[in-house]
Amino acid sequence: MTSDRWVRPYFLAMAAYWTIFGLGAALSPGTMNAFLTPEGVAASTAFSDHVWLHAGLDLVTVGVLLFGLSFVPAGSLILRVAGVAALLPAVAIGISVFGTPYWNGLFIIPGIGFLAFAAGGLVLAQRAAAAVPS
Repeated sequence: MTSDRWVRPYFLAMAAYWTIFGLGAALSPGTMNAFLTPEGVAASTAFSDHVWLHAGLDLVTVGVLLFGLSFVPAGSLILRVAGVAALLPAVAIGISVFGTPYWNGLFIIPGIGFLAFAAGGLVLAQRAAAAVPS
């Protein structure tokens, strides 16, 4: 387990990021149009708004778990898993922006945020592993 003073703020910041992004997607799917190209906006339907509700609540769920993790000692495995969990949305955003005509460059900004949390988790995991006496 690590006593690194950055672990709790890391989990709390990550929880806030996921929760705020998730609530925006779930409660106001129209705001997600800011990340879409005109072609993406034209492809939006009532069903896609419903999908945003589910995706947003999924993000809030992860935020709740991260909030809970901020109160318990975290070892290198938990920190590594948190880093990988943050990496996956960054990869999905990259694929969406560069592989489809629906997303504009503004969507890269949340992707960079997720990427930063991925890097932070992996750095904290490495520090936690190094702190364990062998």
